[in-house]
Amino acid sequence: MNISCIILNYNDPETTISLVNSIVNYEILDTIVIVDNCSTDDSVSRLQALAGGKVHVISTEKNGGYGYGNNHGIRYAHGILHASHVLIANPDVKVTEECIQAMKDSFLKISRLGIAAAVTRDGTGEVTLSSWRLNGLLGDLLDTGLITRRIFAHWLNDRPELKADSEKERYVYVDAVLGSLFMADMNALMECGLYDEEVFLYYEEKILGFQMKKKGYGTILLLNQSYIHLHSVSINKNVKSILKKQAILHKSKLHYYKNYLGINRFQECLVRAFLAFLMAEIWFLTEIVGLSW
Repeated sequence: MNISCIILNYNDPETTISLVNSIVNYEILDTIVIVDNCSTDDSVSRLQALAGGKVHVISTEKNGGYGYGNNHGIRYAHGILHASHVLIANPDVKVTEECIQAMKDSFLKISRLGIAAAVTRDGTGEVTLSSWRLNGLLGDLLDTGLITRRIFAHWLNDRPELKADSEKERYVYVDAVLGSLFMADMNALMECGLYDEEVFLYYEEKILGFQMKKKGYGTILLLNQSYIHLHSVSINKNVKSILKKQAILHKSKLHYYKNYLGINRFQECLVRAFLAFLMAEIWFLTEIVGLSW
């Protein structure tokens, strides 16, 4: 196996440099590809200082979003570095070599495996949401609403990382995993069409999980391995407005519903109305009531 780690940077060189320095000596990684997604700061010049040896630094011609930037790195790893697998890593993660090794071992043991990921923990070490169930239109909308998400939480996401006994059950098949850190088979990615570049941010993971299932590839969550994800540090630095984040999320959701779930015009009108109501609710709670998100 030839493993290339893809790290996407946008206006956050400090976080990216910190991650690269922490993993550059991991023998399990053959190469590290840093993709600068057309940053508007001094990221490129600062990241170029890391180039050399196993570290490659490349840049996109535009900021086409999360999927676009990662695809740029995946294609480079495939065409230039001849990687058989890629480790997609957000800059704001902390991961051990043991965890990456466990992901690699999974591909050697499980046939038709497309993606392997580990349990996600926050900065305090607490286990957080690590995978999603693909629930269809109604379930996905219920998972969007502030109130319905809490009422139907146990039905919408079964949270295997909390329920399973990792001593007995080493891994479990899931529909989709978080995009912050996972290893993927290059051939499976290519067959699935890589990330959907029509999505700028959010929902890339669910779409990729949907495509993996459609093509007959498995996605697993390793229950006895974990990594730390520092709550979207890079995203929060660059998209500070709660309402702007929500608007981007809703646009991505609508794209998923139309292009993958195949909703009709009537359903689309209902979805748009529901999402508009949620935006008004969030505006009221954050701008008027003053609740933090």
